Order: sequence, then C-alpha cells, then structure tokens
Amino acid sequence: MARGLALFLTWIAAALGAAPAAALPDDAVEGRFDIGGRAIHLRCQGAGAPVVVVDAGFGTAAAEDQGWRRIADRIAPVTRVCLYDRAGLGGSDPAAQRPRTSLDAATDLRSALRRARVPGPYLLVGHSIGGLHAQVFASRFPADTAGLVLVSSTHPDQTRRWLALLPPAAPGEEKAITEARALLTSRLADRGTNAESLDVSASEDQARALRSLGAKPLIVATHSPRFRMVPGLSEPLAVKLEDATQDMQKGFLSLSSQARQNIAANAGHGLPHEDPGFVVDNILQGVAAVRSAAR
Repeated sequence: MARGLALFLTWIAAALGAAPAAALPDDAVEGRFDIGGRAIHLRCQGAGAPVVVVDAGFGTAAAEDQGWRRIADRIAPVTRVCLYDRAGLGGSDPAAQRPRTSLDAATDLRSALRRARVPGPYLLVGHSIGGLHAQVFASRFPADTAGLVLVSSTHPDQTRRWLALLPPAAPGEEKAITEARALLTSRLADRGTNAESLDVSASEDQARALRSLGAKPLIVATHSPRFRMVPGLSEPLAVKLEDATQDMQKGFLSLSSQARQNIAANAGHGLPHEDPGFVVDNILQGVAAVRSAAR
C-alpha cells in the first residue's frame, strides 16, 4: 500500500533497471558532458526538429532506463530525441551543492544540451517529478522551449491539495490515511534529505512561476482515473483524491492556447512503463503540433 502511494508521489521510487546498451546510429550523441567541473550523461538519437528532451520521474536515470530507451527508439525515426540522467543518477556526477531544486535540474539540462551542441528550442517531455522540472525549464528558459508534454506530471499544488482533502487525525483511523498524511506532511517539510536531495516544496514554488506558454503546444498525458494513489484507502476518499488529481491535470490546459489532454484508459502513474505506446502517441502529437505552429 505504501509503495503504491510512493509511486504516485514520485517520492520513494527507485531507479528502474537499465536495458543492455543498444548500438546507436553514427549520427547519434552519447556521452558525459562537462557543465562546470562535473558531467551530465546525455543520450540522443534520430534527426529533425523539434528535439524531444525527456526528464524522467524521481530516481530514474532516463538515459539508461529500459522503458525510456524503447520509447526513444520509436521517436527517433520521426525526430531527434534526447534522454538524460539528472545529477547523481546513472552516468551523471552528483551535484556539490545541496539541496537541489527544479531550477537546478533545468539549468543542468540546458547546460548539457549546449555543451553537446544539441540546438533548441526543445519539446520537453516531463514524467512525474520530471514534469515539475520541465515546467520550471519552460518558465526560466522560454526561448529554449518549443512546447511541453506533461506525462502524469507533478502539479505544483498537489501536495497541499491532497493533504487538505485528508480528514483530521483521529484515533482508530485507517492505517492508509495515517500513512498518507505522514508522507505528505514529510514531503512539505523535507528540504532535501531524499534520494535526489530535492527540495520539493521550493521546486513547487518555482513551477508556479509558469503562468503561460502562450501559443506554444502543450500535451497533457494523464493516467487513468481508475488509478488509486493509496490502494488500501476507502473508496470514497480514494475517489476524492483522484478526482482532485484529475482536476489538477486538466488545469494544466490553461497554460497554453494550444493545449490538448489525453487520458489513459487503464494505466496508472507509471505510464512510460505501463503504457509506453500511449506516451509515444502523446510525444508525437507534441512534435506534430510544434511543426504545425512553425509553418
């Protein structure tokens, strides 16, 4: 039960196993790129614009993750696609300064892409906590942003909103409620003691600075409303939490005049591994929308 909650919060998910390294075409880019005394691992393949750049969920080294590599293999025939490992994950060096925020992650990514000579603007694909980083990237580096694809993305208001929906602590309450309250409360208080040294609360504040993408394309790829954040929670409360989540996902649409939402039929928060075809379709919709806007 606690594991199910953690998956949706992108909080205690461990990095998934990496696939065996597949041979890349001669025009591909893979390596560690220095961004000022430390290196970020970047893996790009394919050709064309916009360049799709993936920021994965918490604890996931996208450049070495089996699910994301398979997705990239399906995007590469259409346009260039890049996977990268955030600081301290996979083939990337840890950051010296901690705690970290979404702005730190976004700045690292931009620096690595520039050192690798991968030109923007980029179609940023952010899953879970990676979606929060992508929102901050778009806010701070608008000239480098062609559009966004948010894949069951963290919403900057979700921690506080979920916590507000839980009933006050009471003797004999469901264990699932106690666990959910404890995890959400610790998330708000944590200033970087988690595995990625991420100050989530500060990062959520940074993401709120994204007010509008204007007419830049936005694709919102949302997990199924059948998903339950806390499997052991009583159904009325579980539905209330999921309804709030779906409402926040829909709220992303207000960020762009060219926004579209697609909702998975059955897959939960782990969309890149539960329903990779759905993720591929959403990314390709984003690519087509960016190309159409550029005409």
